[in-house]
Amino acid sequence: MKHPDKPTLTYHEVDGLLYPSLQISNEATTDQQTLGKFGRLALNHLRNHHPQRFQILQMEGNLMTKMQQVEQEAIERMEQLTNQLLHLQPMPQTDDTLERTRHLNHIKSTAEELVMNDIILKPQ
Repeated sequence: MKHPDKPTLTYHEVDGLLYPSLQISNEATTDQQTLGKFGRLALNHLRNHHPQRFQILQMEGNLMTKMQQVEQEAIERMEQLTNQLLHLQPMPQTDDTLERTRHLNHIKSTAEELVMNDIILKPQ
């Protein structure tokens, strides 16, 4: 007797044993996309600090979709913050390449810290 509310599982055989065919999300294309730096950080933070939310998203099949959204949002916010910080603190007018690199690295690390606090470390 089939229940309409119960999901049906499919199995695949490996060396005579049946294993359930599970996927992380409801879309096969989402499962195959790789996560970038921010997506991986958000996934690890969710897994380690909010395990209940992690399992709920995983069981609903929305985990990777949500992590892709977080990744995209973090990248967009990082670009936006970098441009704003460059506008507030313009590039030094010098021929010293190391000074210019130091300035850009400082702006990037500041923007990354803001993205981490605003997007990555908040419960999704």
